Amino acid sequence: MKKLERKLSLSSIIAISVAGMLGSIFILPGIAAAKTGPSIWLAFLIAAICILPAVLSKSELATAMPASGGAYLYIERALGPLFGTISGIGLWISLVLKSSFALVGLGAYLLVLINIPPIYIKYFSIGFLFLIMLLNIFGVKKVGKVQLVIVSLSLIGIISLIFLSLPSVNNQLLSPFLKAGTGGFISTVAFVFVAYAGVTKISAIAGEIQNPSRNIPLAMLLSLVVISAVYTIISYTLVGNISLFELKTDIRPIHTLSILLLGEWIGYIISFLAIITLISMANSGVLAASRFPMAMAMDKLLPNNLGKIHDKYLTPINTILITCIMMGLIILFLDCLLF
Repeated sequence: MKKLERKLSLSSIIAISVAGMLGSIFILPGIAAAKTGPSIWLAFLIAAICILPAVLSKSELATAMPASGGAYLYIERALGPLFGTISGIGLWISLVLKSSFALVGLGAYLLVLINIPPIYIKYFSIGFLFLIMLLNIFGVKKVGKVQLVIVSLSLIGIISLIFLSLPSVNNQLLSPFLKAGTGGFISTVAFVFVAYAGVTKISAIAGEIQNPSRNIPLAMLLSLVVISAVYTIISYTLVGNISLFELKTDIRPIHTLSILLLGEWIGYIISFLAIITLISMANSGVLAASRFPMAMAMDKLLPNNLGKIHDKYLTPINTILITCIMMGLIILFLDCLLF
């Protein structure tokens, strides 16, 4: 029987981890800023600190058990098949939902580039999902390379926007710091905490990572540092340039910031970057999600054919197909349009 091969380098898994989180920056900050006001940047920073213990513990577990399956594997080994099955199915569902919403969420930026009725966004999302499915089937190394290119482009665009927007921060917009008091701030920390969930998901593909004892903890820590810095600084520039009245209903805040400071053409570029970043976020989700049922099948907790590895591409083809089919059904039949 064919087995997964360790093909992912350090740079590729950092890109996969960052891609699993970076897409949220294009949608989440406006909604979060409405909850706490100018303190949103601090909420993102504290949320990053709160997830650090999970990063350290999961990196330790992944190096001790460097096999695909992530948290399912650790729970099953520690608590037995029942709890392992519950956790495995739960993790799979959560990633399927998150990845589906990423593909729907990109519609907010797609509408900037293409003038179409919002209902058609679902069909564009299905098209992107089909491409993601093919990419995942054709090999994990190809996924890593694509993620590296997309994440690099997105980070260059966002960092450039940060440098251009920081000098124009208006201190008057940064007050009152705690718009909704301490309670509102704490609830916002909990709200933005999910934006960092992707940092530990690379443990799900531990069986395909080169030199896992070194690369897994290093990738988790580096990706957390990068993404927390981006979230913190970009959210600070947003509330320092755009009023909370505008942000609270803005589902494409990065586009709004780029239009405000740099003009319409830069807004188009940012919208394009947002679209490919959200696609890469869904791509990372499919990659990680497909490994949970595969690992469960190998442990005889699901039908054996779900553990099938493609003879040529060495990818879990059946679980990739099932994951993408489920995402397609969610996109088509769940009312999750934001606009």
